[in-house]
Amino acid sequence: MSDGSTARGWVDDPATFTAALDDLKSTGCLLLVLEAGGSDAGGAGCRRLLGSSDEERKRLLVRSETDTHTTSSTPTDDPDERTVVYRSTARDAAAAAPPSPSLPATTVASDVNALGDAVEDEVESLAPLGGYESGQLRVCVDALGTLLEDDGLLSVLEFTKTLGTAVRERDGIAHFHVGQHVPGIAVEGLLGQFDAVVEVGGDDDPRQRWHLPDESLSTRWLEL
Repeated sequence: MSDGSTARGWVDDPATFTAALDDLKSTGCLLLVLEAGGSDAGGAGCRRLLGSSDEERKRLLVRSETDTHTTSSTPTDDPDERTVVYRSTARDAAAAAPPSPSLPATTVASDVNALGDAVEDEVESLAPLGGYESGQLRVCVDALGTLLEDDGLLSVLEFTKTLGTAVRERDGIAHFHVGQHVPGIAVEGLLGQFDAVVEVGGDDDPRQRWHLPDESLSTRWLEL
C-alpha cells in the first residue's frame, strides 16, 4: 500500500474510517500488520490490537520458535491468555528452544494443519461460559513468515481461512504480523483474506496507517 492509492480512487475520510472500524470490531475481522524494516513499532501496534491489561480480553498468541519479533509473542501465565507455538520440523531441532514447561497454557504444533486445529481448540477453551462478547477475543499471529518458508502458499492460505472463520464466528479480532522478510508475492496472495491492512512504522514516534479495501479508504499516518 502506498500514497499512490489515492490516485486510484482511494480516499481519506475520517468519518467513513471510524464507522467502518466500528463495524469490523463488532462483526469480527482479520488484519494484516505490515511492519517497516528496522522499526519496533510492530510491538506497539500489537499491544494496541490485543487490548490493554485492564480490559476483559481473551488473548491467543500464535508464534513460531524462530519468528518471535514482537514483544507480545512471549508466553505468560495469564489464565485469559494462551499460546500456540509452531515448531518447524524442517529446521534443526537442536537450534529450537522449547517453550517453558512451567506454562501449561502453551500448545505445540508441528505442521500447518496441526496449527490450525490447535488454534481452533484454544479459541474454544478460552471461551467464557456465556460465550464471547463482541471484540473480546484477540489473536496475534507472529508465525506467518516461518509458515511461508516451510509450507506452500496454499497451505498457509487454508490456515488463514481456518483462523478467520474461528475469529469471525466469535466477533473477534485477529492480526498477522508481516515484516519485510516476507516475500511480497506471498503477501499479495493472502491479501484477499484480510479485512484491512495496517502499516506500522517509526521508533521514537510509533505510527500507523490503515487501508480498508472494501471502503477504498486509506488513512493518513496516525499516532499509535
